[in-house]
Parts: sequence; C-alpha cells; structure tokens
Amino acid sequence: MAGVFKFKDHVDNPAQTPISAGVKRMIAGGMLFATPFMAAAVQGTLDGAGGTPIGGAKMHPAAGLSGMDQMITSFISNIAGPAIILLEAFSYIGAIALLLVGIIRLTKTAQEGPRGPAGLGTLMTFIASGALFSFSDMAGIFSNSLFGTSTVATFSNISTAVITSSDAAQVEPVIDSIMVFVMIVGLIAFVRGLFVLKAFADGNTQSSLAQALTFLIGGTMAINLGQLVNFLEKTVNISGITFS
Repeated sequence: MAGVFKFKDHVDNPAQTPISAGVKRMIAGGMLFATPFMAAAVQGTLDGAGGTPIGGAKMHPAAGLSGMDQMITSFISNIAGPAIILLEAFSYIGAIALLLVGIIRLTKTAQEGPRGPAGLGTLMTFIASGALFSFSDMAGIFSNSLFGTSTVATFSNISTAVITSSDAAQVEPVIDSIMVFVMIVGLIAFVRGLFVLKAFADGNTQSSLAQALTFLIGGTMAINLGQLVNFLEKTVNISGITFS
C-alpha cells in the first residue's frame, strides 16, 4: 500500500518523490508476502543443500556415582537437551526478526549509510539471518573448518596409566558433564558472535570485527573442546585423556 501511494506521489510531484521510492516498497512488500521463501533463500545461500549439523555429544552413565559427582552429572544431563532446544528456538526467532529488519531496510535511502538498501549493515543482516536459520549447520561448518569434524567430542577416556579403571569410572562422568556445559556456553557465544558481526556492519562503535571473530572462533572451540584437547595432546605427544 505504501508503494502504491509513493507511485501516486511521484506522478503528482516527480521532483520530490522519485519513482524508486515506490519500486523499493513494492519489492519489499513482495518479499514480506513471501517471507517463508525468503527465509529458505537466505538459509540456502549460506549452507546450500544443508551442511552436517553439530552434534553427537555423549556422556558416561551416572550409575554408581554418589554425592556431588552424581548431582553434577544428573544436573547437566537434565538441562543439556532443553537448553539446546531453547537456544535453537531463540536462533530461529532471531533469524525471522533480522530477515524482517533487512527487508524493511530495502525501503530506506542511501543516506542511511550502512543501514541503507545497499549498505554493509543491511547485507550482513541478511547473512546473519541465514546463519541463524541454519544455526546447527553453521556451527557444524565452523567445527569442520577447525577440527575436520562436526561431531562433538565430550566422551572422556582416561588412560589406566594415569589412574585405575575404577577411579576413572568415577571421574569420567564428571568430566563429560563439564565438557557438555562448556559446549552449551560455546553455542551461546557462537550465536552472540553472529549478532556482534551484524552490529559491527551496522557501524556500532561498541562492536568490532575482532570481537565478532573471537565469539565465533572461540565459541566453536568451546563447542568442540574435546577435539581441541585431542589436538593439543597429539601436539605434545601425550595421551593421558582423550575424547570421542
């Protein structure tokens, strides 16, 4: 409707209202009508037919534990699944919000700078939206880039040269719980990195590219901390504890 009125204003006073004002609003209106298609388009632009999602976290059973060890293991086991689902839901809602913001920005003028129709901020808004739509796949892509796998290594295996097998059975579930907790923190940091990257592109002086990359790369390392530990142990040629 706004586009139709802009066309009328252009006919009445071409000098004051350019025809592009109506065209931009008609295009944005079409995109808003086709929001599901736009969501699939921005998502497919980043991950194509779909990457390998991050996942595969495993933990030792808490059977046989007691006291604080059992409390820690049971607590993480109970909250891990719901926390990841909640984070995925937040990412999807955030992706829809950013997609709508990006479409609305197409109706702005070049004077808006980075937030204008062709501004870097608008482009990054669409990219961040697509990344959030395919949040699990994007985390898997980053993990593949760093570690060569999208499988999260949280299942600890302590060498019997370090402690006895009976002691390891008590310690390993607690270590697994810590790794899963760090993974959840890493997933949160990864999502935050996408928003920081978008804020930097918008010209927000409180955000920087280095900060965004720190969240994205550091978050990926935290997500797959077990693989990072495996790499470090291979580097110094020790194998006291490995993760799978």
